[in-house]
Amino acid sequence: MERKNLFCPAFLLHVLFLLLNPGCTVAGQIQQPQDLIGHLVGEDYKVARYEKIREYFQHVGKYSRRVNVREIGLTTEGQKMIIAEITDDATPEQIRQAMANQKRIADPRLIKDQEQERNLIADAKVVILVNCNLHSTEVGSSQMAMELLYDLATSTSSEIQEILKRTVIVLIPSANPDGLNKVIDWYERSLGKPWEGMGMPWLYQKYAGHDNNRDWFMLNLKETRLVTRVIYKEWLPNIIYDIHQMGNSGARFFVPPFFDPKNPNVHPLNDHMMLIIGGHMAAELTRADKKGILNSAMYDNWWQGGFRTTAYRHNITGILTEAASVLIASPVFQRKSELRGGVRGMPDYAMATNFPDPWPGGWWRLRDIVDYEKIACMSLFTLAARYHDLVTSNTIKQARDAIERGKTEPPFAWLVPPDQFEARTAAEMLSILHTTGVEVHQAEDEFLADGVRYPAGTYILYCSQPYRSHLNDMMERQVYPNRSYYPEGPPEAPYDMAGWTLPLQMGVRSVSVHQPFESRAQKLDTVTMPQGKVTGLSEETHGYVVQAGANDNYRLINRLFKAGIAFQLISSQTRWKDITGMEMPCGSLFIPDANNVAKIAPKLLEGISAELIGVQHKYSEVKAACRSISPPRIGLYQPWTASKDEGWTRLVLDNFEFAYTSLHNAEIRAGNLRKRYDCLILPSVSSGSIIKGQAVDTTEPQYVGGIGSEGIITLQNFVQDGGTLICIDNSCNLPIEYFNIPVHNVVRGKKSKEFFCPGSILRIWIDQKHPVGYGTPEWISGYFARSQAFELIEAPKKDNKDSRDPEVRFPARVVARYSDTVLLESGWIRGKELIADKPAIVEVQYGKGKIILLGFRVQHRGQSHGTFRLLFNAILYSN
Repeated sequence: MERKNLFCPAFLLHVLFLLLNPGCTVAGQIQQPQDLIGHLVGEDYKVARYEKIREYFQHVGKYSRRVNVREIGLTTEGQKMIIAEITDDATPEQIRQAMANQKRIADPRLIKDQEQERNLIADAKVVILVNCNLHSTEVGSSQMAMELLYDLATSTSSEIQEILKRTVIVLIPSANPDGLNKVIDWYERSLGKPWEGMGMPWLYQKYAGHDNNRDWFMLNLKETRLVTRVIYKEWLPNIIYDIHQMGNSGARFFVPPFFDPKNPNVHPLNDHMMLIIGGHMAAELTRADKKGILNSAMYDNWWQGGFRTTAYRHNITGILTEAASVLIASPVFQRKSELRGGVRGMPDYAMATNFPDPWPGGWWRLRDIVDYEKIACMSLFTLAARYHDLVTSNTIKQARDAIERGKTEPPFAWLVPPDQFEARTAAEMLSILHTTGVEVHQAEDEFLADGVRYPAGTYILYCSQPYRSHLNDMMERQVYPNRSYYPEGPPEAPYDMAGWTLPLQMGVRSVSVHQPFESRAQKLDTVTMPQGKVTGLSEETHGYVVQAGANDNYRLINRLFKAGIAFQLISSQTRWKDITGMEMPCGSLFIPDANNVAKIAPKLLEGISAELIGVQHKYSEVKAACRSISPPRIGLYQPWTASKDEGWTRLVLDNFEFAYTSLHNAEIRAGNLRKRYDCLILPSVSSGSIIKGQAVDTTEPQYVGGIGSEGIITLQNFVQDGGTLICIDNSCNLPIEYFNIPVHNVVRGKKSKEFFCPGSILRIWIDQKHPVGYGTPEWISGYFARSQAFELIEAPKKDNKDSRDPEVRFPARVVARYSDTVLLESGWIRGKELIADKPAIVEVQYGKGKIILLGFRVQHRGQSHGTFRLLFNAILYSN
């Protein structure tokens, strides 16, 4: 083989050119997406799987100095998740420098002087994070990302050069890789069928489905935690852009600004920047002859927990666009007469100030979505590059305002005292806040605040910090504006939640401080979780007790079940005290096998905070105060309608180590459930959906239908034979309607003008002596999301009661009631008198078994830690 002369003039000139132009690539090395994925981006009926997208990103990263591609961790189901960092020189040194600049911009306390600030404003690159394909059925952005990456990596246009010089673009090709592949698998199965592009019977994120865009302050999901680290610990972007798709019956493309109401914790500069960016996008799309652009409609600027909305509270401009969808990749044809409005901000499909150029109808394709999204991206990049100094100085201004307001106006701090009902949950709440960038301090000495003395060890969340908005938004009680569609008209529903106060949902005691105070406190790098321990050991120890009240107790219970170690629940507080002299609430555990437990205690207590307290009493002595318990055989109903509430229920059960079986329609219809299960859980699904399921020709035949009338009879037989049926929220209506129990739903069928309570937190009384209420405070905060309230049907007052009367056959007992004084704690409610003092949780004896009606979302999106134990207790009560 002939050896090439490496020192020829042409080669040396080429090397010199690359050194002087570090972002350049060697022509021909980087392939276009279609060369690697085998079809054009946006081609009808074609979608690239995540593995192909990742391979393409890695290919571009390999050959372009403009692009750094790296893995950020594993998804819920084990996929390697990647991001691309794109700028004119994406070498490690330049990336580190850009990150260092962002830390100063995000926290002006780190800026040395005015000169350094001027240099940052003049020279620092604007960081833009682009999030694609968070909702997996919205595939357009995941495909567009490859084409966008190719252009940014290879183009020599003046527009691209300007963008690369002034910005760093952090591109996430798919925020839910597992779901993208699931959607593609189902789509390819559906091609040519009546349900083409529709009817997938399972969630596209293992636990959350569409609700993966409701997890951005709670961080339950692996993917959320991975991206959160990139946003709030690594890159601290100035702008994030979340690319979505919507229904296709109206506008083609939504851009900011958003609809009312506005959350007062969001800095007004953020709102103005949304308006500027959205207007620039709309203008660029119109210049490209793209029609149907809508703004100021549908999506509001109030709620917390979304990708863009949580970012607002971190001084980040959050942009959302929504493109009209196709059937995954199958084109749709729409006549103009089929297009309609009927949403907030767009009552009709007609020309308006916020909808100046309606789409006339016709074919709508995946390629259209790709084009609209790509134009919007380039518009954002160009605007940010040209006004880089404005963007950077706005970020500094918002952070500095937050710091200064925390010094001059209340609240000055939020305190989390150590005397919590449950220390572990309090620590988890603080850890969540810390992970999203909130600074957490811990008092080293006793201190005085608002005239109250607090001990050393109290957690202090000072409001004088850059992310004051997020801190306040998490800790304060929301007061949603009382909005109607028209004067005296029905309520205008919020886009998502009306209230979300984290301490209330998690059952954590917090205090706002309204006067300046002094304390000596240490800033924490991490929030330490309380560790489990064994205390009171001696030669006289015959067993252990674990005091009721901690969620970690249920992890311990499930580990004891798995290890085959017998234990009892203390069911009589009075008898226990009479026998032992100890105060121990109902629901506490007594573990008699002291020797075996001591040997495996480290394994039992690994990662949990339960405390095993040695006692000198034998089981024979305390037996009268306890009841035995065995592992319940749990079935969780999983409909083929892809229920998000079922997914969140699975997540909570998995997190607390419950063993369960997913139960489907066919198994219920088959009968004999009592032979296999002690407890069946129906998540919040409507009774109609449970019974009817998916219709014919909307999904594959094996997923059509629900439990049917035979399933209703099977469930009745299951309970009458001694099983426990636990119904959460909407599913409570199934036994109320079909089991003839003496319970009435007082909100069922009410018009919204009479009663309305969307996504709010209500105050609820709990019967602590009932097994479902074991280990709970007397008053709790429950999440009410258009939920249920009950009324017991009392037996008629007559001498000879008919034994066939439901109230005689199926006696009911109230376990919890909605408050009859202060009811609303956070959010919005109309018609509160309708549910005040009404039962919120009811137990109905039904034959040999029981029905537990949990009228509100005890496991809401994995957020409501303060009410998890109501579900767990109901499960254990089945045995």
